[in-house]
Amino acid sequence: MSWTVELGVAIAIFASAFIQGLSGLGFSLIAAPVITQVIPGAGAIGLVNLLALSQNSVMLWREEGRISRPVVRQLLPGLACGVVIGLGLTASLSQTWRPLVVTASSLGSLAALLLWHPTMSRNNAAVSATWSGAVNTYASVGGPPLAAYLVRLDLPYGDYVRTQQFCFALLNIVSIPLLGIPSISVIEVAAGIAIVYLGTVAGRWTRRFVAPDRSRAITVVVIFLVATAALGRSIVTLVA
Repeated sequence: MSWTVELGVAIAIFASAFIQGLSGLGFSLIAAPVITQVIPGAGAIGLVNLLALSQNSVMLWREEGRISRPVVRQLLPGLACGVVIGLGLTASLSQTWRPLVVTASSLGSLAALLLWHPTMSRNNAAVSATWSGAVNTYASVGGPPLAAYLVRLDLPYGDYVRTQQFCFALLNIVSIPLLGIPSISVIEVAAGIAIVYLGTVAGRWTRRFVAPDRSRAITVVVIFLVATAALGRSIVTLVA
């Protein structure tokens, strides 16, 4: 990659981590549409999930609250099923379609966050976990379906964030060895993880000055703009 492309990716990673630190959601929905535009194949998703895992770790470390073990146990079967579905999609769909599917999935996940309001039931827990597991494994943008369910549980904010981050840490740990990562240097990976940490800390610091509703609105707008731009580029690339 040229230095301009690398700079653009670094900015996207920082912005993704900042939004996640600010609102508790959004890292992969911003990073994945950008990174899959410049890195081909399943390894791009593996890289996003590796960076997301580092972000999960920061949030688990810095956020106060408890991981709800009963909720995690309820979600585990659906998450496992979703991973299998995501790997099946990875093996069966042409890699040339991945950037388009990733960006469309990002917009679909955003719609789920805004429009889907599941009730607290075993069926909805299974649906949200399977949906998130599948989309996270194939496209790394599976956060909103799970978040839409967890937010209905009325957990304390810290418990909500840590439980969600723990679930996605599990998904990322499982998916990274199966998807692989692209051929980039250890220094580049370390730089990416450092950028994630700085962006997350900056977002968490900014949270003190921004109302939760405003943080959510900013997150929605940034995800929509990035995913829409990436979707347009993906369509142009396919038809060119």
